[in-house]
Amino acid sequence: MEYVLVTGGAGYIGSHTVAELLENGYNCVVVDNLSNSSYESIARLKVLMKHDIPFHQVDIQDETALDAVFGKYKIDSVIHFAGLKAVGESAHIPLRYYHNNIMGTISLLEVMEKHGVHKLVFSSSATVYGDATRFPNMIPIPEECPTGPINPYGRTKLTIEEILKDLYASNVQIWKFAILRYFNPIGAHFSGLIGEDPLGIPNNLLPFMAQVAVGRREKLFVFGNDYDSRDGTPIRDYIHVVDLAKGHIAALKYLDKNSHTGLCREWNLGSGTGSTVMEVYKACCQSIGKDIPYEIVGRRAGDVLNLTAKPDRAMNELHWKTELDVKRACEDLWKWATGNPYGYQLENVTSAFFSKEKVHESRVLTVGEGTSFEVSVANIGATLVDLKIDGKSVVLGLNDEEEYCRPENPYFGATIGRYANRIRNGEFVLDGKNYKLTNNEKASVCHSGIQSYHKKRFLGPLVQNTQRNEFVAKFLLIDAKTEIPGDVHVTVTYHVNTEAKELSIDYEAELLNGNSTIINLTNHSYFNLNLDQEKTVENTEIVLVADKILDVDESGIPNGELTELHSQGNGKVIKLNKGIPAYDSCYVTANKSSINTRSHSPAKIFTAYHKASKLQLDIFATDPTFQFYTGDFISHPDFAPRAGFCCEPGRFIDAINIDPWKNAVILNIGEKYGSRIIYKFRTRSNASYWESSI
Repeated sequence: MEYVLVTGGAGYIGSHTVAELLENGYNCVVVDNLSNSSYESIARLKVLMKHDIPFHQVDIQDETALDAVFGKYKIDSVIHFAGLKAVGESAHIPLRYYHNNIMGTISLLEVMEKHGVHKLVFSSSATVYGDATRFPNMIPIPEECPTGPINPYGRTKLTIEEILKDLYASNVQIWKFAILRYFNPIGAHFSGLIGEDPLGIPNNLLPFMAQVAVGRREKLFVFGNDYDSRDGTPIRDYIHVVDLAKGHIAALKYLDKNSHTGLCREWNLGSGTGSTVMEVYKACCQSIGKDIPYEIVGRRAGDVLNLTAKPDRAMNELHWKTELDVKRACEDLWKWATGNPYGYQLENVTSAFFSKEKVHESRVLTVGEGTSFEVSVANIGATLVDLKIDGKSVVLGLNDEEEYCRPENPYFGATIGRYANRIRNGEFVLDGKNYKLTNNEKASVCHSGIQSYHKKRFLGPLVQNTQRNEFVAKFLLIDAKTEIPGDVHVTVTYHVNTEAKELSIDYEAELLNGNSTIINLTNHSYFNLNLDQEKTVENTEIVLVADKILDVDESGIPNGELTELHSQGNGKVIKLNKGIPAYDSCYVTANKSSINTRSHSPAKIFTAYHKASKLQLDIFATDPTFQFYTGDFISHPDFAPRAGFCCEPGRFIDAINIDPWKNAVILNIGEKYGSRIIYKFRTRSNASYWESSI
């Protein structure tokens, strides 16, 4: 598999270009040092595009780390965005700009040459032209306009262009360079999920306006109103970032098309229409629906009167032109800003990479950080890693990805699939064909056996603050090439309400190919409502909201019969005291059975209460059964048997082999599988309420 390496791919233009690359069938690997970007853009893109995007936190000046990336992937070409990019800042710290931008590019080119990669699209800038008004008939600016940058940023870009030209001249048969001089990118992705999120004070007009509009900053500063323009403010060629990203795809395809020889050529990417700062300001205010406070201040060092592109060469040779105007860019920017008022940074949300081995594909994300209800989830298994009530954990969890992947992990907190619980001898018939899965128990396959989800790395999460105190974290798994027929897209969405102390999990799946597959998804968390004091769930009181229990043999496989719950001698109330027998039974709820149970209202199925902690847990679900077990078979260095209990909603055990139940686990093409689990926590002041409530 060949890849396009995108340097600086987590940044504003880089992330939008990654989206367009994937849209056009390319595979990408991203390197970024995250100095002025966020990994959240990549995490969101994975879910948005339903595609994995390998990521490495690498500074391109680090040749050793960069060399390792080239050694790991078959890289066909490079799109190079990585670099410092603020005009005003470059005038204050020019040495940093020269060192970072130029030396970084040299390192990249040396590693490319070492690995035989000779194709590069370079993110240059219209600032290489400097003040084009010093020449007659050079506005709009063609590629033939003499260069003459007037700020360090522009000079670094021009120096890199000259390096590329010299390298091309050294071997005109192999080197292929597309130099894209683009003008003023604005806007955001149509989804509203990725956009410009500069760290610190924005250097560009529209992100600054957006931050003023959402209340992050007091007012906009307009740098100069004494230019020779329609309203005294500078003229710029504003281009929608999605159009700009598509320009990189066009340039890459042009290099591929001209594969018979080397190439080094410049193209302007712009609309050909200039707008003043105040004209864009008014368009943005119109999209927002209110005027944004602003102040006119002195000119900014390095700014010029007019930077408007003449994009004819790109139109004729790359067959590319802008399609989206300033109005659309302002609308898309406002959609991004309102949905993400603090960019990728969300209040009370933190994340960290979740592997000691620096595997940057997996993170642990904590929602509600610093509140009385904290939920931590991780990519590995789309796992519920921790849940804290008033700072105290109530679920069993491990420390990092490596621990979750060890054999002794009894599915702690994981998403269980593609088929939860047991299938008799791992055998079933689907669409007239016999299937046999690899057994992981003596007489059955449990939790899908060797293709279990608890060790699979999900894409994402895509995290959003939907409204005050409410968050969602969405994970995606592309489940393909297993013993179970058919490829599926599985989405696991955690909903967290920190104020209500409520966590819900939505499961959704779609079949991508074939006629049908089997599926049954759930969560496998072990709870202990007094975990900070007791490493056992004894002294917990349980209520099972069920009327029937599924009859099973000694291997846990049902015979298709149901028994009234009271006939088991258990009753509905269970006190987990010392000496009680182990529980590992399937209880039947009042819910109806179907492939998408989310059409039903979640029903209360389970309640647990601990007198010492005074915590009560109520579980609601849409599925027709739930498995309750007392954790007697936990065998882990950190947790002994009965360290936690589990309530696992789902479809009937071995439903695929029992006619009345099988339709609820057979997903056909064009259908959606769905289910929902809700966990509600509350603190009770005394036990008498509990006793009266049951």
